[in-house]
Amino acid sequence: MKDLGEKQTVAQSKLGTPYSSNTSPVRVWTIQPVEVLARLTAARVLYADPACIPKEFRHAYDWMRAQMGRCLPYYDGHFPWWGWRTPHPDLRQSGHLPRGTQGVRLELEIDPNEVLLSDFDVWHSVLNRGYLGLSEVEDDAWYGRFEATVPNRWTWPPPEPWYSDILTSWERIFDLETLAASEYWQSEPRYIQATFEALRLIDVRKCTPFVAR
Repeated sequence: MKDLGEKQTVAQSKLGTPYSSNTSPVRVWTIQPVEVLARLTAARVLYADPACIPKEFRHAYDWMRAQMGRCLPYYDGHFPWWGWRTPHPDLRQSGHLPRGTQGVRLELEIDPNEVLLSDFDVWHSVLNRGYLGLSEVEDDAWYGRFEATVPNRWTWPPPEPWYSDILTSWERIFDLETLAASEYWQSEPRYIQATFEALRLIDVRKCTPFVAR
């Protein structure tokens, strides 16, 4: 059942100077309202506003913050910005922003020490507080045991050991190679999302304005 290089160099990067030349940047695209670009141009560095996070998904964003703290060496604890590693966002498609909204697609190059990649489709297991199995057999077996033991499967958090099982399974969203090999999660194109702490003007390589369809 599928539910939906140096410390000095990086410290300088946080102040708006380039990352170390001995690392290859990660290219990421983020879709934002045009007002965000105006604020970024003025401030040069922006952090995501936690007030914009839907209440029902706060648990998922808190979990992602914890994973960024675990995986990214210079993470300071802010809520993440979201972007796309693949595919390149097609502005001819709908759904990027509410219809009629003036937006921008920002092409960024980010220090790899400051960006965490994960599978967007599999991320929905975190949003929906579900166990993340790698196969239908695994999923069905886990939920069979869980529902036989826990009277109300919608209780959150569930009792142990089920809660720890779920949290551990979520870490699979970062194992892109294993997910690509799993028939259960194979999809084309593969949507790889990128979370990063700071949106910096110096990281912007291209800005493409559009009106959301």
